[in-house]
Amino acid sequence: MNTKATIELKHFSQDLEAFLFACDELENSGRWDLGNLGPMAVYFEADLFAVCLQVMRADGVFETPEAEVVNAMFGTSYTPRQLSELYDSAAPVATTYAEEDAQSALALLAQVDLALRDRYRDLLLKACDVIAVSDGDAEKSERMLIAAMREALA
Repeated sequence: MNTKATIELKHFSQDLEAFLFACDELENSGRWDLGNLGPMAVYFEADLFAVCLQVMRADGVFETPEAEVVNAMFGTSYTPRQLSELYDSAAPVATTYAEEDAQSALALLAQVDLALRDRYRDLLLKACDVIAVSDGDAEKSERMLIAAMREALA
């Protein structure tokens, strides 16, 4: 992982921790439909992880620096091959997941807390940026996917 990715990852991790704390507070206030949606933090971490997989796959290869970043983001220990297999197992859903479900997650958050929705949108885009630069330079396909995400989430 390069220096730029390390610095961006530190900021991302701080933002993710604050976001998850806010999710717990919102869930504890009763404003989250725990019965139908499950734990709020788990819901949004899964959504974020799926978006990260999509960005990693944009250039067709799961690389070691990308796997290191995702592992640091989520406290996991996947190899690039395992991430590729995970993506492939979910490929019928994952190919459109990034934009559509990120939009759905934001709409869901907008119903309960507009400020938290904005924080999550920023977190999604920051995660995309960290992954894109993790191997030194964002590939054209990664830049295009991230640009589409920015437009879709605007």
